[in-house]
Amino acid sequence: MTTIITLVILVSLGIVLVDGECQTNGGPIDNCCCLGYNNNNYNVKSSGVYTINNFCGVKDSNTRVYCDTTSGGGGWTIIERRQDESVDFTNRDWVEYEDGFGSLDGEFWLGLRSIHCYTSHANWELRIDYQLSNGTKSYLHYKQFSVGPAEDQYRLTISRSDSVGLSDPFNDNGHYHGLNNMNFTSRDRDNDLSVDNCAIWDNNGGWWYKRCSLIRAHSYYNAKNAIYLNSQGLALPFMEMKIRPLNCKNR
Repeated sequence: MTTIITLVILVSLGIVLVDGECQTNGGPIDNCCCLGYNNNNYNVKSSGVYTINNFCGVKDSNTRVYCDTTSGGGGWTIIERRQDESVDFTNRDWVEYEDGFGSLDGEFWLGLRSIHCYTSHANWELRIDYQLSNGTKSYLHYKQFSVGPAEDQYRLTISRSDSVGLSDPFNDNGHYHGLNNMNFTSRDRDNDLSVDNCAIWDNNGGWWYKRCSLIRAHSYYNAKNAIYLNSQGLALPFMEMKIRPLNCKNR
């Protein structure tokens, strides 16, 4: 099983993505957008686990991530996958959500430190692929997604979804539950606006809650062997979150 490695960010050095352009010069890649990119040519590789060198600009560092090279043109770094309840997402403390947990070839959470590191340079988009309990597959797309630093409690910045189908689980028309600009909440660090800690309430797990009912992406699986993504009560046996530089030139 491939485990997740989270590295401490020290200094911006090495090979990085600049304004959405892969600056590899034939060297190692620094994110999935640059996978296979060499001398202005892009050769699509198969989706899977890859080693990311000079991770987030730290010279001579590396980490392992799962790259999706097919969905919506490819170039995606998967930050979360839920599919079979093989990994506990609910009973996790702040440090565990920071570091990440699970296995890249199964269920996992990449970790808040890594997600912040990626989204702190360039502009990133978010895609959520999901499957309903009836087998229907679809996705949500956001043109802006970033996570702030630890000292800002990993504050979320996200646009409204431009997808059709499932209603936007991060936003609502009345802004009562909108999660943009919310800090991350875990069972041992309550940053939501509810009277209750939303990570503990109904075993919801850690998330960027405002109040507790809109989205339960890290909740326990229900009797239908699925998670609830939003307050519509839609059961999702599969959910995968992935990010990509908005101006990725490899598509």
